[in-house]
Amino acid sequence: MPLGRLLTWTGQALGRHYQHTVAAHGFSSTALNVLGVLLHTDALSHRDLAGHLGITPATLTSVIDALEETGEVVRERDPVDRRIVRVLITDHGRDRLRVAFAEVSAALRERMPRPGPAEQKVIRDYLLAVLAAVDDVASP
Repeated sequence: MPLGRLLTWTGQALGRHYQHTVAAHGFSSTALNVLGVLLHTDALSHRDLAGHLGITPATLTSVIDALEETGEVVRERDPVDRRIVRVLITDHGRDRLRVAFAEVSAALRERMPRPGPAEQKVIRDYLLAVLAAVDDVASP
């Protein structure tokens, strides 16, 4: 099998496994990513949050609605510019993110083969080269 095809299939299989593992915690992969971004850059506008995630604001709306309904995030008007609505992670959202992230990470580590240090360097260098080669295509 050509290496490019193997890399694509591996990425797709890993993505499906990740989505299934995340869903077991009551999140979509996008919702978990939203909480992860907000944990480090809280109070983003809807548009900025979508930009961080590489998705459209329209796609993000239903995800934020669901997270708000379950208490993981809140929306607040920007005090300086009332036209802007900011999204903030709640304490409940932080707690759920910590638990889900730890359990998802552990589940992935259990399934993934563990390359040795020399293999890790080769794999990492190759994947970084692939990203550098296609990043201009993948970036919005």
